[in-house]
Amino acid sequence: MSHRTRRAATLMFVAACALSVSAGGQEKKHVDAKKAAGPPAPAASEPRLKPGTFPPEPGTYLSGELVVIDPINRRGGLRIDGDAGGRYHSGPLHYFALLPYAAVWYNGAPAELRDVPLGTHVHGFFHLPPVGEEQTIPPLPAESQRFAVRHNHAVTLEDDFSYYQRRGQSWQVVGVDLKKGKLDVAPTGKLVTDGIAEKATFDIDPVTRVWKDRRLVDLTDLGVGQVVRFNLGWSQGSRDKEFTVADVWLDDASRAFATELQRRRHVRYQQQRWVPGWIDSVELFDFGGAEITITLFGDMDPSLYADLKATRDTGFWVATAETTLRTWFHRGDRKVGKVLDWKETANPPPGSSGIQIKLKFAEVLEGYRPGRCVRVKCERWAFVTMPPEERVKSLDDLKRSATLTLP
Repeated sequence: MSHRTRRAATLMFVAACALSVSAGGQEKKHVDAKKAAGPPAPAASEPRLKPGTFPPEPGTYLSGELVVIDPINRRGGLRIDGDAGGRYHSGPLHYFALLPYAAVWYNGAPAELRDVPLGTHVHGFFHLPPVGEEQTIPPLPAESQRFAVRHNHAVTLEDDFSYYQRRGQSWQVVGVDLKKGKLDVAPTGKLVTDGIAEKATFDIDPVTRVWKDRRLVDLTDLGVGQVVRFNLGWSQGSRDKEFTVADVWLDDASRAFATELQRRRHVRYQQQRWVPGWIDSVELFDFGGAEITITLFGDMDPSLYADLKATRDTGFWVATAETTLRTWFHRGDRKVGKVLDWKETANPPPGSSGIQIKLKFAEVLEGYRPGRCVRVKCERWAFVTMPPEERVKSLDDLKRSATLTLP
């Protein structure tokens, strides 16, 4: 090979190496950019909630099994029904936060997230993160971004019992096979738009709780023709949207008793921690004090609103709260306001009770600002000191609670 030929070959080799390095660098930049990009940004047409405003519509429907919860900060994770894109085995949980005015229902009555047993199948309506809450649910790792569901702030979360009951759908038993462990049911009444609205077969086993006449009975009490309600749970066929019946109620007496027990639990909880709402407006006086207008959140037991209305002449205690509805020390960090006006509006938006209260305060707290959450107490409810872990105890504690810690 001549000197000129060897020199040309060397130059071609060097150029090829440079091209390879450049292409590799470009590919790495492209991969890194994809990792940094995260999930696609919401479309401009998708509504974003803002502090102090209720959603104009229920939101996006999702259903799945409640797998993890943070009951103090009202957050959790669902295993979404089905196996879209291989999600069941390879995907993460759908982590969510309850909006301040979110309604949780269990056994046909209002509830807290802590009341719903892990493993319960639930239905929810979800929104995009409100303005300022975009980091409450941290982004998923890069390898899981394809499973990301951006609607992760719930306005409602309900078990099967509550979800179908509140929409007018019941179930009639059309077949029972105890040897195979199968229960065949068909929907009756007003069929739901989202959820199961056709004949279905569920697993039953010796752990399934069967309720009749306010007591537990045997699986053998199940019979064709019965109109029932149930709560579902995990099944080994969950990937294919199969479920096991966790509880089934056979008659009105058992269903009414389950609802009443949960209603009592809910009422006690709210009386001890006070009914939540948020501040619509603040009109400060020149020499201290203010007139403050508050809207109470919805889907509470009617007796709670009735207590407040009946005692409005004696004024209300109002404590500041965070978006998690945690207070600092609500028994002490509160002021008493004189009720100037009580207004009720029919057909309020999701999350609102339609009850708006105007109060006059001689002194105000730092947290009395438009859009901020509060809790309201009437004279009839006793002062109770809450467990310390429920309180916000420091600014560091507040900062930690601002973001869900993924398990």
